[in-house]
Amino acid sequence: MNRARVLVTTLSFLSALAVTADAKLTRTGTPAVTFHASGPAGMNIVGTTSDLDVDDQGAKIVIKVPLKSLATGIALRDDHMRNKYLQIATYPNAELTLDRATVHFPNGDTASSGDATGSMAIHGKTKNVSFHYNITRVTGTLHVGGTVHLDIRDYGIDIPSYLGVTVKPEIGVEVQFTATE
Repeated sequence: MNRARVLVTTLSFLSALAVTADAKLTRTGTPAVTFHASGPAGMNIVGTTSDLDVDDQGAKIVIKVPLKSLATGIALRDDHMRNKYLQIATYPNAELTLDRATVHFPNGDTASSGDATGSMAIHGKTKNVSFHYNITRVTGTLHVGGTVHLDIRDYGIDIPSYLGVTVKPEIGVEVQFTATE
């Protein structure tokens, strides 16, 4: 009898793992993507967008950010960023692709966090990146946050400069979104 109980418990646990592994993420709510760049004399540039798509392909997850609505609050700077530097007509998206197995999804109403790697595609170039993530599950909804640090030179993007003011090539990117499985 005791063996049967252990077998049933083990099979139940494995079934729960299989359901979680096969569950597809579907983005819900309004996401937030923010980038931080800096320049001389403490200049700080913050750009934001609420465009973000999650494509759960099973073993891989692709987080795509359309760059056309990325905004810093200054129209001329936004135009230069989108058209001169990011060249969104040719390279409309930034995409992070990661193996599902590199991220720990919490079970029940719990949280997990960690560091993982994936590939970032921007401006026609793809590079491996490390990122930090936190995932909290609350009543079936996943609250996902992540940060990554990039050097735009790695993607063939010219270093932005205007009227003698040059932005540093290192940027930080933060992403937040909710999803269901």
